[in-house]
Amino acid sequence: MDSLSIENQLAKYQSTLQTIQQAQGLTSASVTPTDASKFSDVLSQAIGNLNSNMDVVSQDTQNVITGKETDLGSVMTRMTEAQLALQTAVQVRNKALEAYNDLKNMQF
Repeated sequence: MDSLSIENQLAKYQSTLQTIQQAQGLTSASVTPTDASKFSDVLSQAIGNLNSNMDVVSQDTQNVITGKETDLGSVMTRMTEAQLALQTAVQVRNKALEAYNDLKNMQF
């Protein structure tokens, strides 16, 4: 998968996420300075959400194999959501490592 298609998927994911947030009334304009949290807290929450998505997909896969789950469409939707979340996390990691390496290679 090339970086252009990943960026396109990320843009679609972000657009969908923004639409959902607007529908729930969670736009960025509603964030006040008292709502701000530490970067480490946000990162921990994102990793926790990613982990729970992967656990759900794993359980759904087992349920489909054993016959406990018959709605293949919803399972595939959750798999796609988990795949996008994982790809997003990998891209964030890559960008963070790239920024770290840039800082590391700077000469002062």
